[in-house]
Amino acid sequence: MQKGGIDLQSELSIHEKCSWLQSQQIGNYIEFDTPFGKRRLTYADHTASGRSLLHIESFIVENVLPFYGNTHTDDSFVGQRTTKMVHEATKYIKKCLGGGQEDALIFCGSGTTAAIKRLQEVMGMVVPSIMRSRLVNELRPEERWVVFVGPYEHHSNLLSWRQSLAEIVEIGVDEDGLVDMEMLRRELSSSKYSNRPMLGSFSACSNVTGILCDTRGIARLLHEHGAFACFDFAASGPYAKIDLRSGELEGYDAIFLSPHKFVGGPGTPGILLMSNNLYYLKSSAPSTCGGGTVGFVNGFDEKSVKALNPTNYSKIRAALAFWVKECNTSVKRQPVLSFLIYTTSLDEEKEIRDTSAYIWREKATKKDKPLHGRFVTKLLNDLFGIQARGGCACAGPYGHTLLNVDKEESLEFRAAIQEGYSGIKPGWTRISFIYYMSMTEFEHILAAIEFLALYGQRFLPLYHFNWNTGDWTFRRNVLNNAEECASNLFNSMKLSGMQPLGGAGVGSSSNKARSTHGNSNDSCSSVSDKNVENKYKMYLQTAQYTAQSLPKYPLQRRIPEGVDPELVTFRI
Repeated sequence: MQKGGIDLQSELSIHEKCSWLQSQQIGNYIEFDTPFGKRRLTYADHTASGRSLLHIESFIVENVLPFYGNTHTDDSFVGQRTTKMVHEATKYIKKCLGGGQEDALIFCGSGTTAAIKRLQEVMGMVVPSIMRSRLVNELRPEERWVVFVGPYEHHSNLLSWRQSLAEIVEIGVDEDGLVDMEMLRRELSSSKYSNRPMLGSFSACSNVTGILCDTRGIARLLHEHGAFACFDFAASGPYAKIDLRSGELEGYDAIFLSPHKFVGGPGTPGILLMSNNLYYLKSSAPSTCGGGTVGFVNGFDEKSVKALNPTNYSKIRAALAFWVKECNTSVKRQPVLSFLIYTTSLDEEKEIRDTSAYIWREKATKKDKPLHGRFVTKLLNDLFGIQARGGCACAGPYGHTLLNVDKEESLEFRAAIQEGYSGIKPGWTRISFIYYMSMTEFEHILAAIEFLALYGQRFLPLYHFNWNTGDWTFRRNVLNNAEECASNLFNSMKLSGMQPLGGAGVGSSSNKARSTHGNSNDSCSSVSDKNVENKYKMYLQTAQYTAQSLPKYPLQRRIPEGVDPELVTFRI
């Protein structure tokens, strides 16, 4: 593939490649309506999903869809052409991941969730949930798999194992917050699991903190104890170098990927690349029977062959996303920032009367509970147009560790949630910085976070909190009064020559970032768009003027009688 006649794999500079990626983003200049006016969409949730690229979608429209046909036949032109393209796409992805002839690459459903489920199917670990307990009781210990999982697991790499026929052993973190290798060694050596089939399934990278696992070290330890080594590369796959090296002491026996998280990857299926040694049911009927999975069917018998997926253009799109990755990335990790913003409350013993029009920094305060993670996400969206993620990022067990939630407290949370109060679930706000993000966007995000850290709690009265769902809904009638106050304040400040709330302080971290990263031409950012910069400045000023009209210490709202106040870990 080429872009505009230029081969991306040629000797282009990093700056040129990143500038091209920025220009190719679909929706890059989209604006949307918020309670505070139109906002330019600034995407910072790359850990959840990548962004579509115009070049890839154009290639699909011009070179794939016009000739698209069913791959179950080579007798027609469209069938033959589509089959060839799918085979080439599969071969290319397999090469990118270090797969060999004895390894199988399988496209499956939605992301790593489907890839992990498919591995469980071909290993004979999956049964309908209503039959699980009955079958587990019938299995002899030596017949039942033992699966070791790590501390950073996404629910995709934990819940499905718990619902399988396997026995799950969860490995915790050590004092440095890394996978506890000594605990893993002890469990692998335990007499409880001797003479039993064993497998380890670990996240290569946390989708919450971005922390990386020593996948080679874990694989070596698993193999030394006769266990298979499988890794979930959903969080790091879009940029990390992956080399299966199956059959080696430090190699992987299976890897799971979510190409929809790749740049240009939305609309792609999950990927399972596995050693054929894991295919325990290779002599059995396919796990999903139907068209494309059998060679001959009569009324008496059937023979299985490799299954084919009818959404073959999504496989081609996956190969194109891998092509973009191979052409552009050399980063070791993607910055992921999951954070809490703590509030302040008035410390009456230290109250200092201030008769000025406003206070530059909150005085006479003490630290209070953090803001709800989804509330911060909502403010990032409404005030600044920044797309982030609030909640636990589908990593509940790791969240327990990070937030120091013990078993007793966890059970109390679960009881309240079962009563219908899902809004009390602990969580945080997560953003991620893609390698081609412009310096202008980067600084905008830092300035927004800094502003919310200082004044975010002031916006609490503007939103209604739904205790049942955790949703924060804007209250239009409250803002009308705030807007009027903000407008009057803005006009009076202009007449007096005064600066907006926060003055030069807000945005100072972004200035430091510019000096730290150097000139944007020396990084992956494109030349700053003055129009975009001016819009970002306007968003910040609007937020400052609005905050100026709101109370510094908003009153706490009423907690429902059915909710234990001790479980409300956030400012409400």
